[in-house]
Amino acid sequence: MNAPPAVNLRGVVHRFGRGYVLRGLSLSVQSGEVLALHGANGAGKTTLLRVLGTALSPTRGEGEILGFDLRDRLPIRAGSMLVSHALGLYPELTGEENLNFSSQMYGLSGARGAALSALERVGLAGVKPRVRAYSSGMRKRLALARALLIRPALLLLDEPFAALDPPGRELTLGLLAEWRDAGSTLIFSTHEPELAARVATRHVTLGGGLLTELGGGLPGEGT
Repeated sequence: MNAPPAVNLRGVVHRFGRGYVLRGLSLSVQSGEVLALHGANGAGKTTLLRVLGTALSPTRGEGEILGFDLRDRLPIRAGSMLVSHALGLYPELTGEENLNFSSQMYGLSGARGAALSALERVGLAGVKPRVRAYSSGMRKRLALARALLIRPALLLLDEPFAALDPPGRELTLGLLAEWRDAGSTLIFSTHEPELAARVATRHVTLGGGLLTELGGGLPGEGT
């Protein structure tokens, strides 16, 4: 039997006040796909990722995430992770303390050793200050370390290359490729089509509240 899609949305609508951001959007993403989500600022990419991560409930529509009803938040969150602009880090904790706390939340064993290994992978081993003193790029690296630690079946990333220097971008590309090759499902928004082309298996663009398949093509620099 074929595995069910990791994501299956049908007719999803989301609005803020009287303004519609998603207008009857449908999307199916198979397990193991890496979907790059393109579109202009304000097109609704972040809104879509937050709906997929259950941070927002759709105004209308239906669907399943990881086999669970779109509105069934707890099991979806247990198998997925949203890395957004807010990142969800605790500024008064160190990087290691943040990872140890996440390990406890997800019920992982061997937390300290795994946390140190993840910090090493992202170049933050031995960094002692609390996260409030981190640069934007360091915070993004720490969020990636948390994803390394948790290894969710579905990873959602909002502009993963933003605020990173060239080595940080290469690190991120390497991790995304690693997760792809391990069979994880990835969906990420980006304004970096050249970087997306190096890791994504599929490209769509969001505009007017709906998705358009890009096939083998990529949007231009202005998207």
